[in-house]
Amino acid sequence: MEPQPHGTSPPACVRVALVEDDAMFRRRFAERFRFFDDVELVLAVGSGEEFLHRLDALPRVQQPQVVLMDIELPGFSGIETTARLKARSPEIDVMMLTVFENEDKIFASIRAGASGYLLKDASADKVVGALFELVQGGAPMSPSVAHKMLSFVRTSEQASAKASRAKQPEAVFSLSERERELLELLVQGEPVSAIADQLYISPHTVRTHIKNIYKKLHVHSRASVVRIALEQQLLSRR
Repeated sequence: MEPQPHGTSPPACVRVALVEDDAMFRRRFAERFRFFDDVELVLAVGSGEEFLHRLDALPRVQQPQVVLMDIELPGFSGIETTARLKARSPEIDVMMLTVFENEDKIFASIRAGASGYLLKDASADKVVGALFELVQGGAPMSPSVAHKMLSFVRTSEQASAKASRAKQPEAVFSLSERERELLELLVQGEPVSAIADQLYISPHTVRTHIKNIYKKLHVHSRASVVRIALEQQLLSRR
């Protein structure tokens, strides 16, 4: 699993909350997590409203580090719940779990503050691996979701090309050509090792570039980098 740019060690255990209106799905995930000693399911509820209410009652030591959030919920949607959660507890990461690959909802989830996006048919090992990647600063996404997100972003860029050229966001953030290359791989959810292989540089050099990108964009996490890259159209146009 990918370490943060500053090299922190993986946590011994990840505290997880599950927000899912399908009771059978909640039970299935609870049963799966019992096989992983390094995952603690601290809360499993069926609606965004219930989650936000019960979160306040949890002691600080039992607060989740990551929330697995269904995108289609009764009442508050998963996207709205995510936005409300991040407004009050920005340190809690959110990973969307869904059966949908809708580009609009993927983008809306990221803008609301989600840091990862996986399909519900992902294996338990895949989900647990993504949880640890997330708490270490990664932005895990199913490959198909990452592909759709990039396709959506590029289509949006083409539709607003004139406005984009007028804003010239690259100049504003002063990203180098190498940093823009690396930025696109970050948005795709690639780990440090894969980025190093693709760009023919060392993992240490990748982490140095990531630190510089964080500094230039005034952020502290990959999720924030992804949001700014999409909102400011910082990806290369092809």
